[in-house]
Amino acid sequence: MRKSAVIAIIIAGVTLSTGILLLYLWPEAEPETESLHPVSTPSYTLADLINESPEEISAIQFIPRENEPYTLSLDPANGDVELDSANVIFPTYQYVLRAIFMNTISLLNVNRVTDAADDVMLASWGFDEPEMTICLERVDGTSIELVLGTIQAAGQGRYARIQESREVFLLDERQGIMLTHQLEDLYDFSFFPIEIFPDAEAVIYTIDHILLEVGNEVLEIQRREDEELEGLPFGSSRFQTLKPFAGEGNDHVIQSVILENAALIMPGSIEAINPTDLSVYGLNDPVRLTLSSGDWSSTILVGDRSSDGEGRYVMIEGYNAVLLDSYGDYSFISIDSNQLRPSTIWLHFIGDVSSVTFVLDGVTRILRFEHDQNEDSLQGWLDGVELSDENARRLYIGALNIIASGGTDEPVPTDILPVYTFLMSFEDGGTDRVDLYPIGDAQFLITRNGESTGLFITRMSLQQNILRRFEILDAGGDIPSM
Repeated sequence: MRKSAVIAIIIAGVTLSTGILLLYLWPEAEPETESLHPVSTPSYTLADLINESPEEISAIQFIPRENEPYTLSLDPANGDVELDSANVIFPTYQYVLRAIFMNTISLLNVNRVTDAADDVMLASWGFDEPEMTICLERVDGTSIELVLGTIQAAGQGRYARIQESREVFLLDERQGIMLTHQLEDLYDFSFFPIEIFPDAEAVIYTIDHILLEVGNEVLEIQRREDEELEGLPFGSSRFQTLKPFAGEGNDHVIQSVILENAALIMPGSIEAINPTDLSVYGLNDPVRLTLSSGDWSSTILVGDRSSDGEGRYVMIEGYNAVLLDSYGDYSFISIDSNQLRPSTIWLHFIGDVSSVTFVLDGVTRILRFEHDQNEDSLQGWLDGVELSDENARRLYIGALNIIASGGTDEPVPTDILPVYTFLMSFEDGGTDRVDLYPIGDAQFLITRNGESTGLFITRMSLQQNILRRFEILDAGGDIPSM
């Protein structure tokens, strides 16, 4: 079962266990009268069945038929539940352990099938090879064993009985799931630990540092402090790119391509514990994604797709186990740092730029800036004509947001000149240049500083981002906020 589904069931069970006072109001389940021939169908709790109460149980041992056993022990001093197993690889959390411990002895709707099952019945209901044996240890040192058989033929529940007893009961499907946890069901495989970050999707707003290592390519991004943002022009990114080159980050791309996908990484199963050959999973030279927030830092290692192509092998650094994630979006690992931000070619802070030269179908337009560091204001001129602060910024942002339409293997043409050129000049004297070469019907190859980016842009995208803005300014209008 998918881990997220198991956790959801656990959480639902916590609610049930806290509502134990409603036992006698609980509706009675409909028995399968034709196939089971029940003697009676009273509604019990599991505590009624075994004549126990939660405070009388000190430990519960779960013994699956094929997987590893484990024990949950209750500390009466503080109510914490401890996990004891020689095969624990990952940590698990108190809310999971407490829920399983309490739900094991406070489930509702246990319905009796028969009080005198013969050997044929017991065998047919799976008690000769039980799915799970649960040993409840009392505080006085004695114990009692609950045995779980097969799932009822009609798919409505699971058979259960006390060891050595011939009285058989039927648990509903939800109860059966709660009582058949394997050891790995107790783990939390989330990349973001739930007890540190209760809401994995909200944690993207707390990330301070991102380091993505894809082969020899490195993308490193740092969140700016609030004090830094206060001193930056309106619309500046909350992130700053440190590698492969210094510049302004792009919030949307960073969040949608990296952080939002990372927040949803939740492998559903363990593929191998203490693997001897990581190359089998493509994890001998993995893609590494490290995220940091305050004192917390974690690295996910990403390998190959599974043999059926339905999942991705991953490891969480620090735990020697290969996990399988069948749902996560790992698109960020298949593109180099230049292509990682497909919606922008440049990531530069406007305060570092002195001018942008646009060569559009042979026509040269120059956007020049003057920065007032004291008042944190900006003045811009297009071809010597002063622009409003908003128009200057929005024309500049149009240059930043040259939206790539996709990837291409086309080589850089050697026999023609670029149709469009964008040259960014910096206050320190440096430059950065993008050229667009025609490579097909309404398509242009994007090069940066003379080298192909492996991306192309369509004429329609170019018109939307750049040419339309010039048309508006030339007509005396104001560029709208995009």
